[in-house]
Amino acid sequence: MSTVDVSILIVHTFEKHQIRQTIRSIRRAAPKISYEIILIDNNPTDGLMDVLTPYDGLIYLPQERNLGFGGGMNKGIEKANGRYILVFNPDIIVQPGSLEAMVEYMEAHPEVGICGPKLMNPDGTLQYSCYRQPNLLIPVYRRTPLGRLSFAKKTVDDYLMTEMSHDEEMPVDSLIGAALFARAELLAELKGFDERFFLYYEDNDLCRRTWLSGKAVMYYPESTMIHYHRRATADGGFWRQIRNKMTWIQIHSALKYHLKYRGEPNPRRQFAHANRIEQSLR
Repeated sequence: MSTVDVSILIVHTFEKHQIRQTIRSIRRAAPKISYEIILIDNNPTDGLMDVLTPYDGLIYLPQERNLGFGGGMNKGIEKANGRYILVFNPDIIVQPGSLEAMVEYMEAHPEVGICGPKLMNPDGTLQYSCYRQPNLLIPVYRRTPLGRLSFAKKTVDDYLMTEMSHDEEMPVDSLIGAALFARAELLAELKGFDERFFLYYEDNDLCRRTWLSGKAVMYYPESTMIHYHRRATADGGFWRQIRNKMTWIQIHSALKYHLKYRGEPNPRRQFAHANRIEQSLR
């Protein structure tokens, strides 16, 4: 049995200074569990380890090319020694007790495969981090002025579950990939992320496959973290967004996701073991 409770996986591309702050926040939180930090470097020429030289105990995995978020995470999953794996973004501040809370929750709920913490913006406001199944037009509505139209805003709000209380634990179709707390044995069973999603929708896909495996995906607000979130595809006006490479990567991933699951029922509602927690989301 592993002696490590949690393997914290962080993929680096261009965020070396943010990663330094995130690691500092983990150290400051002083988790009362055993953990390891694994850095998967999709851009080793950027000098990540020059910034992190003062830190000991890091597992560093440089890659020969940019594998994308899911591909990079899979390299970390292969090396992880923890019973649980925290898929983590390089721009999150860990709050004291937040990691312990997720370990305790997963220990008490063996039916749960993945849980996610409440994420807060730096100004203390809620950041919507759990979702229903996405409409194909969600990326368009969220990245263009079309999102200001009433019908589009209603669709986006439904996707973001804005009408739900985010102070209560609840089953969700998917969680943002910025902070996914998963059982290592589940990720081994699922063979990690689907690397056909280079960036975006790999989190929706992993959560959907978790439900398909018979395990639940839960939002767990007793664990709280601060996320310095910036949507790269949301910067600038309409034409700037249209010309943004990241916008098209996201749209491409959305198309892949919908083609992969076209015509299939929502697995959260499909399994009998989840019926007892379904009523809150109908």
